[in-house]
Amino acid sequence: MKDICKTENTPYPKIDYTDIHFYTVFRQSREYLKMAETEGKVTEKVTESSQKLPRNYPETIQRIIDLIREKPDITRQKLAEEIGISPDGVKYHLTRLKNKGTIKRIGPDKGGYWKAL
Repeated sequence: MKDICKTENTPYPKIDYTDIHFYTVFRQSREYLKMAETEGKVTEKVTESSQKLPRNYPETIQRIIDLIREKPDITRQKLAEEIGISPDGVKYHLTRLKNKGTIKRIGPDKGGYWKAL
């Protein structure tokens, strides 16, 4: 891996590990983007509204964030219907996301809206 990075003039990746896993972290580099563009892999710029959360976020949480970004005034009931989980499940995820500072409720329960931070 280091030989390829040296050949392509890109930074060496950082390798982290735990007792049971190892992670390869590639640092952001203009060279990586150039390589991807020349190979046709980068087709669009990422905008703030289309950014995804880190890969370790479960799909349900990612879907909640995406729906909040699309429709800030969405209700818990509508989130539950869209995602296919119970309203209590949505409430649980929303509470966790609020506590982490990922989302914020602006205004009252009726008439307010969500903001993804």
